Amino acid sequence: MEAEQPIDPEPPVDPPTHHARKNRLLRIGLISLAVLTVAGILAGVVVYVTGTEKPTRFPIAEGSKTAGTDEEDPGDKGVISTAKPSASPLPSPTGPAVKPDGLGYWPSKETTGVPAGTKLKPSGSITVTKSGTVIEGLEVTGCIEIKTSNVTIRKTKINAKGCGVKTDLEGTFKNIVIEDVEIDGLNDLKVIILGWTGFTCRRCYLHGAFSGAHPRSNTVIEDSYIDTVIEGGSSEGRHLSGIGFHGGSGMVLRHNRVECTVSGCSAALSLYGNFEQVANVLVEDNYFSGGGYCVYAGSLKSKPFPLALNTKFFRNAFARTGTGEFPKCGRFGPVVSYEAGNGNEWKDNYWFDAKKSPINL
Repeated sequence: MEAEQPIDPEPPVDPPTHHARKNRLLRIGLISLAVLTVAGILAGVVVYVTGTEKPTRFPIAEGSKTAGTDEEDPGDKGVISTAKPSASPLPSPTGPAVKPDGLGYWPSKETTGVPAGTKLKPSGSITVTKSGTVIEGLEVTGCIEIKTSNVTIRKTKINAKGCGVKTDLEGTFKNIVIEDVEIDGLNDLKVIILGWTGFTCRRCYLHGAFSGAHPRSNTVIEDSYIDTVIEGGSSEGRHLSGIGFHGGSGMVLRHNRVECTVSGCSAALSLYGNFEQVANVLVEDNYFSGGGYCVYAGSLKSKPFPLALNTKFFRNAFARTGTGEFPKCGRFGPVVSYEAGNGNEWKDNYWFDAKKSPINL
Protein backbone atom coordinates (compact mmCIF):
# COMPACT_ATOMS: atom_id res chain seq x y z
CA MET A 1 0.00 0.00 0.00
CA GLU A 2 1.55 3.32 -1.09
CA ALA A 3 2.12 6.05 1.45
CA GLU A 4 -0.24 9.00 1.24
CA GLN A 5 1.41 12.00 -0.50
CA PRO A 6 1.65 15.24 1.49
CA ILE A 7 -0.52 18.16 0.45
CA ASP A 8 1.41 20.96 -1.28
CA PRO A 9 1.81 23.92 1.10
CA GLU A 10 0.41 27.35 0.28
CA PRO A 11 2.88 29.77 -1.30
CA PRO A 12 4.84 31.80 1.22
CA VAL A 13 3.69 35.32 2.12
CA ASP A 14 5.53 38.23 3.59
CA PRO A 15 5.48 38.24 7.40
CA PRO A 16 2.94 40.74 8.79
CA THR A 17 3.89 43.75 10.86
CA HIS A 18 3.25 43.73 14.67
CA HIS A 19 -0.13 45.57 14.51
CA ALA A 20 -1.27 43.69 11.46
CA ARG A 21 -0.45 40.43 13.23
CA LYS A 22 -2.55 41.46 16.29
CA ASN A 23 -5.49 42.42 14.07
CA ARG A 24 -5.22 39.18 12.18
CA LEU A 25 -5.21 37.13 15.41
CA LEU A 26 -8.23 39.08 16.65
CA ARG A 27 -10.12 38.37 13.42
CA ILE A 28 -9.23 34.67 13.65
CA GLY A 29 -10.50 34.54 17.25
CA LEU A 30 -13.81 36.21 16.36
CA ILE A 31 -14.31 33.90 13.40
CA SER A 32 -13.58 30.83 15.57
CA LEU A 33 -16.08 32.01 18.20
CA ALA A 34 -18.73 32.50 15.54
CA VAL A 35 -18.10 29.02 14.12
CA LEU A 36 -18.40 27.43 17.55
CA THR A 37 -21.63 29.32 18.25
CA VAL A 38 -23.19 28.20 14.97
CA ALA A 39 -22.05 24.62 15.62
CA GLY A 40 -23.70 24.68 19.06
CA ILE A 41 -26.96 25.97 17.58
CA LEU A 42 -26.89 23.30 14.90
CA ALA A 43 -26.19 20.63 17.52
CA GLY A 44 -29.26 21.79 19.45
CA VAL A 45 -31.35 21.51 16.30
CA VAL A 46 -30.11 17.98 15.73
CA VAL A 47 -31.00 16.99 19.29
CA TYR A 48 -34.48 18.45 18.88
CA VAL A 49 -35.06 16.69 15.58
CA THR A 50 -33.97 13.30 16.90
CA GLY A 51 -36.56 13.56 19.65
CA THR A 52 -34.77 14.12 22.94
CA GLU A 53 -36.70 17.37 23.36
CA LYS A 54 -39.95 16.45 21.63
CA PRO A 55 -40.60 12.70 21.68
CA THR A 56 -42.63 10.89 19.09
CA ARG A 57 -45.83 9.83 20.84
CA PHE A 58 -48.07 6.90 20.12
CA PRO A 59 -51.76 6.46 20.84
CA ILE A 60 -52.57 3.94 23.57
CA ALA A 61 -55.22 1.48 22.48
CA GLU A 62 -57.38 -0.68 24.72
CA GLY A 63 -56.21 -3.83 22.94
CA SER A 64 -52.78 -5.22 22.17
CA LYS A 65 -50.32 -3.20 20.11
CA THR A 66 -46.77 -3.06 18.85
CA ALA A 67 -44.78 0.05 19.71
CA GLY A 68 -43.40 1.66 16.57
CA THR A 69 -45.97 3.82 14.69
CA ASP A 70 -45.69 7.54 14.02
CA GLU A 71 -49.20 8.79 14.72
CA GLU A 72 -49.20 11.50 17.37
CA ASP A 73 -51.68 11.97 20.20
CA PRO A 74 -50.51 14.94 22.30
CA GLY A 75 -53.49 14.66 24.62
CA ASP A 76 -52.58 11.26 26.02
CA LYS A 77 -51.22 11.10 29.56
CA GLY A 78 -49.79 7.65 29.06
CA VAL A 79 -46.93 7.68 26.60
CA ILE A 80 -45.04 5.20 24.49
CA SER A 81 -42.27 7.19 22.88
CA THR A 82 -38.84 6.88 21.37
CA ALA A 83 -37.48 9.76 23.45
CA LYS A 84 -34.14 9.37 25.15
CA PRO A 85 -34.84 8.32 28.74
CA SER A 86 -33.99 10.78 31.49
CA ALA A 87 -31.02 9.92 33.63
CA SER A 88 -31.74 7.52 36.49
CA PRO A 89 -29.80 7.30 39.72
CA LEU A 90 -26.98 4.82 39.62
CA PRO A 91 -26.94 1.89 42.05
CA SER A 92 -25.56 2.87 45.42
CA PRO A 93 -21.95 1.81 45.93
CA THR A 94 -20.98 -0.95 48.28
CA GLY A 95 -20.65 0.55 51.74
CA PRO A 96 -19.63 -0.49 55.24
CA ALA A 97 -21.63 -2.95 57.31
CA VAL A 98 -24.96 -1.46 58.43
CA LYS A 99 -27.43 -3.11 60.79
CA PRO A 100 -30.59 -0.97 60.72
CA ASP A 101 -32.95 -0.88 63.69
CA GLY A 102 -36.26 -0.94 61.82
CA LEU A 103 -37.84 -2.67 58.86
CA GLY A 104 -38.55 0.73 57.35
CA TYR A 105 -34.94 0.85 56.20
CA TRP A 106 -35.92 -1.49 53.36
CA PRO A 107 -38.42 -0.90 50.58
CA SER A 108 -42.14 -1.42 51.13
CA LYS A 109 -45.39 -1.19 49.22
CA GLU A 110 -45.48 2.52 50.00
CA THR A 111 -41.99 3.27 48.68
CA THR A 112 -42.01 1.17 45.51
CA GLY A 113 -44.20 0.86 42.44
CA VAL A 114 -46.06 3.72 40.82
CA PRO A 115 -45.68 6.92 42.86
CA ALA A 116 -48.85 8.04 44.62
CA GLY A 117 -50.94 10.48 42.61
CA THR A 118 -49.69 9.29 39.21
CA LYS A 119 -52.50 9.16 36.63
CA LEU A 120 -52.42 6.05 34.49
CA LYS A 121 -53.97 5.43 31.08
CA PRO A 122 -55.37 1.94 30.32
CA SER A 123 -53.57 -0.19 27.74
CA GLY A 124 -53.54 -3.72 26.45
CA SER A 125 -50.45 -5.85 25.88
CA ILE A 126 -47.46 -4.17 24.24
CA THR A 127 -44.68 -5.65 22.12
CA VAL A 128 -41.63 -3.36 21.92
CA THR A 129 -39.53 -3.67 18.76
CA LYS A 130 -37.98 -0.20 18.47
CA SER A 131 -34.80 0.68 20.34
CA GLY A 132 -35.16 3.78 22.52
CA THR A 133 -38.82 3.20 23.35
CA VAL A 134 -40.09 4.70 26.61
CA ILE A 135 -43.31 3.42 28.19
CA GLU A 136 -44.63 5.70 30.90
CA GLY A 137 -47.87 6.40 32.74
CA LEU A 138 -49.83 3.31 31.69
CA GLU A 139 -51.90 0.63 33.36
CA VAL A 140 -51.26 -2.39 31.17
CA THR A 141 -53.52 -5.42 31.40
CA GLY A 142 -51.56 -8.17 29.73
CA CYS A 143 -47.88 -8.42 28.97
CA ILE A 144 -45.04 -6.15 27.90
CA GLU A 145 -42.73 -8.19 25.69
CA ILE A 146 -39.40 -6.57 24.85
CA LYS A 147 -37.66 -7.56 21.63
CA THR A 148 -34.97 -4.89 21.40
CA SER A 149 -32.36 -3.07 23.48
CA ASN A 150 -32.51 0.36 25.14
CA VAL A 151 -36.06 0.32 26.49
CA THR A 152 -37.44 2.11 29.55
CA ILE A 153 -40.64 1.32 31.44
CA ARG A 154 -41.46 3.72 34.25
CA LYS A 155 -44.39 4.80 36.43
CA THR A 156 -46.51 2.00 35.04
CA LYS A 157 -48.68 -0.72 36.57
CA ILE A 158 -48.91 -4.10 34.85
CA ASN A 159 -51.75 -6.50 35.59
CA ALA A 160 -49.97 -9.60 34.37
CA LYS A 161 -52.02 -11.89 32.16
CA GLY A 162 -49.78 -14.48 30.53
CA CYS A 163 -46.70 -12.60 31.72
CA GLY A 164 -45.73 -9.26 33.18
CA VAL A 165 -42.50 -8.01 31.61
CA LYS A 166 -40.57 -10.45 29.46
CA THR A 167 -37.23 -10.12 27.70
CA ASP A 168 -35.40 -12.91 25.90
CA LEU A 169 -33.70 -15.91 27.48
CA GLU A 170 -30.47 -15.68 25.51
CA GLY A 171 -29.35 -12.22 26.55
CA THR A 172 -29.66 -10.68 23.09
CA PHE A 173 -31.12 -7.41 24.35
CA LYS A 174 -29.56 -5.00 26.85
CA ASN A 175 -30.12 -1.74 28.70
CA ILE A 176 -33.72 -2.38 29.69
CA VAL A 177 -34.71 -0.18 32.63
CA ILE A 178 -37.84 -0.87 34.68
CA GLU A 179 -38.36 1.68 37.44
CA ASP A 180 -41.22 2.81 39.68
CA VAL A 181 -43.28 -0.05 38.29
CA GLU A 182 -45.80 -2.39 39.94
CA ILE A 183 -46.37 -5.85 38.48
CA ASP A 184 -49.36 -7.74 39.88
CA GLY A 185 -49.48 -11.45 39.05
CA LEU A 186 -53.23 -11.53 39.75
CA ASN A 187 -52.72 -14.58 42.01
CA ASP A 188 -51.89 -16.79 39.04
CA LEU A 189 -49.52 -19.62 39.96
CA LYS A 190 -48.57 -20.13 36.32
CA VAL A 191 -47.40 -16.64 35.47
CA ILE A 192 -43.81 -15.36 35.55
CA ILE A 193 -44.14 -11.67 36.16
CA LEU A 194 -40.54 -10.61 35.42
CA GLY A 195 -37.82 -12.36 33.39
CA TRP A 196 -35.26 -12.95 31.91
CA THR A 197 -32.11 -11.04 30.89
CA GLY A 198 -30.59 -7.62 30.35
CA PHE A 199 -32.78 -5.59 32.70
CA THR A 200 -32.48 -3.35 35.74
CA CYS A 201 -35.54 -3.32 38.00
CA ARG A 202 -35.46 -0.35 40.38
CA ARG A 203 -38.08 0.57 43.00
CA CYS A 204 -40.35 -2.18 41.70
CA TYR A 205 -43.26 -3.72 43.60
CA LEU A 206 -43.65 -7.34 42.47
CA HIS A 207 -46.38 -9.51 43.94
CA GLY A 208 -49.21 -11.97 43.37
CA ALA A 209 -47.46 -14.74 41.43
CA PHE A 210 -45.64 -17.98 42.22
CA SER A 211 -42.38 -16.04 41.98
CA GLY A 212 -41.70 -12.34 42.01
CA ALA A 213 -38.87 -12.47 39.50
CA HIS A 214 -37.02 -15.02 37.39
CA PRO A 215 -33.81 -13.26 36.35
CA ARG A 216 -31.16 -15.06 34.35
CA SER A 217 -28.04 -13.18 33.21
CA ASN A 218 -26.93 -9.54 33.30
CA THR A 219 -29.70 -8.32 35.58
CA VAL A 220 -30.05 -5.92 38.51
CA ILE A 221 -32.87 -5.78 41.04
CA GLU A 222 -32.50 -3.00 43.60
CA ASP A 223 -34.53 -0.92 46.05
CA SER A 224 -37.53 -3.17 45.36
CA TYR A 225 -40.22 -4.97 47.37
CA ILE A 226 -41.02 -8.54 46.35
CA ASP A 227 -43.88 -10.21 48.18
CA THR A 228 -45.12 -13.70 47.31
CA VAL A 229 -48.55 -13.93 48.90
CA ILE A 230 -50.18 -16.91 47.14
CA GLU A 231 -50.89 -20.05 49.10
CA GLY A 232 -50.85 -23.57 47.70
CA GLY A 233 -47.89 -23.64 45.36
CA SER A 234 -47.04 -27.24 46.21
CA SER A 235 -50.55 -28.41 45.31
CA GLU A 236 -49.97 -27.02 41.82
CA GLY A 237 -46.61 -28.76 41.52
CA ARG A 238 -44.77 -25.45 41.80
CA HIS A 239 -42.30 -24.31 44.42
CA LEU A 240 -42.93 -20.70 45.31
CA SER A 241 -40.09 -18.22 45.75
CA GLY A 242 -39.52 -14.51 46.05
CA ILE A 243 -36.76 -14.53 43.45
CA GLY A 244 -36.03 -17.70 41.51
CA PHE A 245 -32.67 -17.87 39.72
CA HIS A 246 -31.97 -21.12 37.87
CA GLY A 247 -28.50 -20.39 36.60
CA GLY A 248 -26.69 -17.74 34.64
CA SER A 249 -23.94 -15.17 35.04
CA GLY A 250 -24.12 -11.61 36.24
CA MET A 251 -26.88 -10.74 38.70
CA VAL A 252 -26.99 -8.02 41.36
CA LEU A 253 -29.58 -7.99 44.16
CA ARG A 254 -29.13 -4.88 46.28
CA HIS A 255 -31.25 -3.34 49.03
CA ASN A 256 -34.44 -5.28 48.41
CA ARG A 257 -37.08 -6.65 50.76
CA VAL A 258 -37.98 -10.17 49.70
CA GLU A 259 -40.72 -12.07 51.54
CA CYS A 260 -42.22 -15.46 50.86
CA THR A 261 -44.02 -16.32 54.10
CA VAL A 262 -46.70 -18.64 52.68
CA SER A 263 -47.08 -22.39 52.58
CA GLY A 264 -45.42 -24.03 49.61
CA CYS A 265 -42.55 -21.52 49.53
CA SER A 266 -39.08 -22.92 48.88
CA ALA A 267 -37.13 -19.74 49.59
CA ALA A 268 -37.21 -15.99 49.54
CA LEU A 269 -34.18 -16.31 47.22
CA SER A 270 -33.42 -19.54 45.42
CA LEU A 271 -30.18 -19.86 43.47
CA TYR A 272 -30.30 -23.23 41.71
CA GLY A 273 -27.86 -24.56 39.11
CA ASN A 274 -30.63 -26.12 37.03
CA PHE A 275 -29.82 -24.86 33.53
CA GLU A 276 -26.43 -23.18 33.96
CA GLN A 277 -23.88 -22.65 36.67
CA VAL A 278 -24.78 -19.94 39.17
CA ALA A 279 -21.94 -17.47 38.59
CA ASN A 280 -20.93 -13.88 39.34
CA VAL A 281 -23.81 -13.00 41.65
CA LEU A 282 -23.81 -10.18 44.22
CA VAL A 283 -26.44 -10.32 46.99
CA GLU A 284 -26.01 -7.25 49.17
CA ASP A 285 -27.98 -5.40 51.87
CA ASN A 286 -31.27 -7.28 51.41
CA TYR A 287 -33.94 -8.39 53.89
CA PHE A 288 -35.13 -11.99 53.52
CA SER A 289 -38.06 -13.77 55.13
CA GLY A 290 -39.80 -17.10 54.47
CA GLY A 291 -39.30 -20.43 52.76
CA GLY A 292 -37.95 -23.82 53.79
CA TYR A 293 -34.65 -21.93 53.96
CA CYS A 294 -34.65 -18.20 53.36
CA VAL A 295 -31.81 -18.53 50.85
CA TYR A 296 -30.49 -21.33 48.66
CA ALA A 297 -27.00 -20.05 47.93
CA GLY A 298 -26.26 -21.77 44.61
CA SER A 299 -24.17 -24.85 45.43
CA LEU A 300 -26.61 -27.73 45.55
CA LYS A 301 -25.25 -31.20 44.79
CA SER A 302 -28.54 -32.50 43.43
CA LYS A 303 -28.51 -29.95 40.58
CA PRO A 304 -26.92 -30.43 37.13
CA PHE A 305 -24.53 -27.55 37.91
CA PRO A 306 -23.77 -28.19 41.57
CA LEU A 307 -21.12 -25.58 42.42
CA ALA A 308 -21.61 -21.81 42.39
CA LEU A 309 -18.84 -19.49 41.21
CA ASN A 310 -18.07 -15.98 42.52
CA THR A 311 -21.33 -15.71 44.42
CA LYS A 312 -21.08 -13.12 47.19
CA PHE A 313 -23.41 -12.40 50.12
CA PHE A 314 -22.72 -9.17 52.01
CA ARG A 315 -24.67 -7.42 54.80
CA ASN A 316 -27.98 -9.23 54.35
CA ALA A 317 -30.59 -9.40 57.12
CA PHE A 318 -32.46 -12.62 57.87
CA ALA A 319 -35.78 -12.33 59.71
CA ARG A 320 -36.19 -14.30 62.93
CA THR A 321 -39.61 -14.04 64.50
CA GLY A 322 -39.14 -16.79 67.09
CA THR A 323 -42.70 -18.01 66.56
CA GLY A 324 -44.96 -19.22 63.80
CA GLU A 325 -44.09 -21.14 60.67
CA PHE A 326 -40.75 -19.44 59.99
CA PRO A 327 -38.85 -19.26 63.29
CA LYS A 328 -35.41 -19.24 61.67
CA CYS A 329 -36.14 -16.93 58.75
CA GLY A 330 -37.20 -20.12 56.97
CA ARG A 331 -38.73 -23.20 58.51
CA PHE A 332 -35.36 -24.89 58.87
CA GLY A 333 -32.83 -22.09 58.83
CA PRO A 334 -31.57 -18.93 57.13
CA VAL A 335 -29.39 -20.41 54.39
CA VAL A 336 -28.38 -23.68 52.79
CA SER A 337 -26.25 -24.82 49.81
CA TYR A 338 -23.46 -22.36 50.43
CA GLU A 339 -19.96 -23.64 49.74
CA ALA A 340 -16.87 -21.61 50.53
CA GLY A 341 -14.11 -21.23 47.96
CA ASN A 342 -14.45 -20.96 44.19
CA GLY A 343 -14.72 -17.19 44.62
CA ASN A 344 -17.80 -17.46 46.86
CA GLU A 345 -17.96 -15.14 49.90
CA TRP A 346 -20.18 -14.78 52.97
CA LYS A 347 -19.59 -11.65 55.03
CA ASP A 348 -21.45 -9.49 57.60
CA ASN A 349 -24.80 -11.29 57.21
CA TYR A 350 -26.91 -11.25 60.35
CA TRP A 351 -30.16 -12.05 62.15
CA PHE A 352 -32.65 -9.22 62.04
CA ASP A 353 -33.62 -9.16 65.70
CA ALA A 354 -32.74 -7.12 68.75
CA LYS A 355 -29.19 -8.50 68.95
CA LYS A 356 -28.33 -8.38 65.23
CA SER A 357 -26.21 -11.48 65.76
CA PRO A 358 -23.91 -12.49 62.91
CA ILE A 359 -24.71 -15.59 60.87
CA ASN A 360 -21.46 -17.45 60.40
CA LEU A 361 -21.24 -20.45 58.05
